[in-house]
Amino acid sequence: MSDLVVLGLKLLFLALLWLFVLFAVNVIRTDLFGRKVEASAVAGSDVALPSPAPIPAQPVAQPAPEAAKQRRWGRPKLPTTLRITDGPNAGASLPLGESILIGRTPDATLDLHDQYMSSRHAVIARTPSGYVVEDLGSTNGTYVNDRRITAPTPITPADTLRIGRTTIIVDK
Repeated sequence: MSDLVVLGLKLLFLALLWLFVLFAVNVIRTDLFGRKVEASAVAGSDVALPSPAPIPAQPVAQPAPEAAKQRRWGRPKLPTTLRITDGPNAGASLPLGESILIGRTPDATLDLHDQYMSSRHAVIARTPSGYVVEDLGSTNGTYVNDRRITAPTPITPADTLRIGRTTIIVDK
């Protein structure tokens, strides 16, 4: 081989080595500091929800009082608190509000001190139909009732969330 070809191969190898190093540094930086998330994403405004049913143009007859009671009692109750049952903060509880950011970052509403949790791991947001939990691209994932979620998932009382080594029960 000529010296020019060997020099070209050395430079190519050096460039590939630097690309690998820069990629590794970017992965470490993202894990330590997290991705930039817009405030609207944290507030849950980017959660895709089905559009509400159209309002009928004609008047609807009012149901009988017993039917209204059954409908009211049949409606599922919204959760009000999160109770940590397993993990570093076992025994703690947190009331549900409009939006809860779960992660290791200082601006997180719920910091679980779990080494298997991302900086911005998940968000729980209130929607017109109840609460939904959304994974924010975490490394280890968010689980609802032992199923990994990939899209905004509704949660109800008695559902179980698992983030890292921490288990959280959704309570009434």
